[in-house]
Amino acid sequence: MQRNRISIVVFLLITINIFGQEEKTEETGDENLKGTHRFSLLIGHSHLSQGIMENGKRGWKAIPSWGLDYDYWISNHWAVGLQNDMMIESFEVEDHDQKVLERTRPFASIASVLFKPKDHVTFLGGAGGEFAKEGSFFVTRLGIESGWEMKNNWEFGVSLAYDIKWNGYDTWVVAFGISKLLRKHHGEH
Repeated sequence: MQRNRISIVVFLLITINIFGQEEKTEETGDENLKGTHRFSLLIGHSHLSQGIMENGKRGWKAIPSWGLDYDYWISNHWAVGLQNDMMIESFEVEDHDQKVLERTRPFASIASVLFKPKDHVTFLGGAGGEFAKEGSFFVTRLGIESGWEMKNNWEFGVSLAYDIKWNGYDTWVVAFGISKLLRKHHGEH
């Protein structure tokens, strides 16, 4: 039930933001992203509301994580990518059926679609899997990220993602990262 409410709120926020944007044109001077490859290294925390604490009770846990992402911009507003992250600690968590699961440094890989309606804001959605020695889960990811370009095609960014691990547990992931943009040169086709 809570997952349905969160999905509806995220959908409404995305819809309102998309329809509230002005159409961009070449005359505005917006940077051309088409053909750009972006490689990102992120450090963050995965927040679990169903974490099992040392005293055996359920509570919020924050598990440190690393991320390595790749995106390819097929237009100025749309990209496809692969987001990979690994929680660097083992933990116990209560699944959706209230059973305790052990997770040993799980690794997730998510194929994603990114939409950038305006500078500094990108929405993403995707699906993939989370893998650990104890078993795997199908994952659906919804998120938002914001990035600020620096010199020499470097970018600093922050992201927030909600991962639904079907028949498992859910996480909120907050991460900060640095990206390198490899742009297509203007004379190439």
